[in-house]
Amino acid sequence: MGASQSAPTTQEHVISPEPSTSVQFSPSLISRLSNPPSDTSSNIPEDVVRRRLAAESAHIRQQEAEILHSISAALEKENLDREKPGMSSEVLGRDIEEVREKVERMKKEKAAREGEGVRSARESVRRCYLDNIDHPLDCQRQVDAFKEEVRKLELAFVKSLQ
Repeated sequence: MGASQSAPTTQEHVISPEPSTSVQFSPSLISRLSNPPSDTSSNIPEDVVRRRLAAESAHIRQQEAEILHSISAALEKENLDREKPGMSSEVLGRDIEEVREKVERMKKEKAAREGEGVRSARESVRRCYLDNIDHPLDCQRQVDAFKEEVRKLELAFVKSLQ
């Protein structure tokens, strides 16, 4: 029983390649393996896809530009409708210039009405403060003179209104 199992009954066959054997493939097999079959319905070349994407992108950009143009035109029309007549930038510029001229005239009139006494009293107070930066209380006499000149001017103004 045990003797039959330990004795080899069959020979093992080992296949070893012969060093002198060369393998040759036909040119048609090599070309089929190097160029896989292309099924045009399922495998689209990259350049076709790129062209389609570029065309679609250009179309979308054109639609976007048209939409932006229409929105801009609508907003401009709406702003023009809201704008009051005569409220253009030219009219506003002229109005601003008129206000500036009025302010300048008022300054000149104020200076003319002020009188020489008030101007000299104001200048006296200013000089005193600049000369006595550390001791501004030394300028009390000039400040009182200025107040008196202003009081006289106010009384003259009130009398002119009566």
